[in-house]
Formats: sequence, C-alpha cells, structure tokens
Amino acid sequence: MHKYSTDSSEQKTIPFFIAVVAIAASFLISKIFDYFGFVPPWWLSLPVDTMGLYGAFYWLFDHVIWKWKWIHVLRISHIPNLSGKWHGSVRSVKTDNKPVNAPSEVSIEITIKQTWTEILIIANTAQSKSHSISGNLVVTDDKILSYEYINEPVAGSTETMHAHRGTAYLIPDIALTNLTGEYYSGRDRQSIGQIVVKKK
Repeated sequence: MHKYSTDSSEQKTIPFFIAVVAIAASFLISKIFDYFGFVPPWWLSLPVDTMGLYGAFYWLFDHVIWKWKWIHVLRISHIPNLSGKWHGSVRSVKTDNKPVNAPSEVSIEITIKQTWTEILIIANTAQSKSHSISGNLVVTDDKILSYEYINEPVAGSTETMHAHRGTAYLIPDIALTNLTGEYYSGRDRQSIGQIVVKKK
C-alpha cells in the first residue's frame, strides 16, 4: 500500500485530537495506578505512556475507526471507504478512435485496499493486471479517486500487450456501490477507456 493525498484538511487536524485523547488517557491511567498503589513494570509502562497510546489510537483510527458510519455522519472524516472488490467492464479504444487489437470490452475486477492514509488499487482482466503506485482522493465536492498505475500483461496475452504506465480516475456514487471513470495509457499504447464497476 502507498500514501495518497487528499484535499480534506482532516489528516492535519485529526492527529491533534488523537494526541489530546492520548494525553488524557495516559493521565487517567497514571491516576488509576496511583489510586491502587500499583507500580507498573518497565515493560508495561512503555505501552501506556503518552507516545505509546498515541501510536495505538492513531493505528486504530487509521485502520478501523474512520470506517465507522457515525464518523462520516458527524463529518469527522470526509474520506469515503472504497475498500473491497469491484466487478464490471472496461471498454478500450485508441486515442485516434480506432479499436485496440485486444477485445474492446473486457471484464475487470478491481480490488481496493484502503486505510485512512494509505491505499492500493489492483485491477485484473483476462489480458493484464495492474497496481497503483500513487493516488489522490478529492472529497470536498464530487468525490474522485485518481491514481497512477503500472500494468503488466499476463502469460498468453496478445502480442500487442506489454508493460506500461497509465493514469485512471474513478467516481463513486452516493451509496458507494458503483464506480465509473476512465483510464489513459500513455506513450506507444496510446489507448483510453471507460471503466464501470459495481461493488461485489
């Protein structure tokens, strides 16, 4: 997985509030220990100090909490959860509007692995497979996921297929059950296409 950028300011503000919670939790735990006269061993004091708690809380928010529905209802996070498997089709044409040599429309499966700060988009067809290497998620108005990918042909694919870089963008619907968008593969392949997938 790799980092992705976003136009939401939450990735700057939320860590501050996580730090506040970590400080409060560390203070509360120390008071509880004092009340019961408990002196924690060194191996226990490290995980419950402020930095240890901050790391734990940050990991929980990054991997778990940001996905909770009420987090989005309260607009604490604006970043949509697009993780999962998506199935559909991709229709390809050359940039000069000539059909590509491979079938112009093929089935595609897109797997998105996502946390609050990282993402990985993997796309598989009968002819090739690709994975993202960078990404950006616009959330202020229309939600748009754009990314750069590396595509590699699978064994037995047509002779015209070869490894290349490309860019794509996907737009989710309001229910986050459908993604539609386009891709562009540069240099000598010079092909574009439309992507339409539905969450499995």
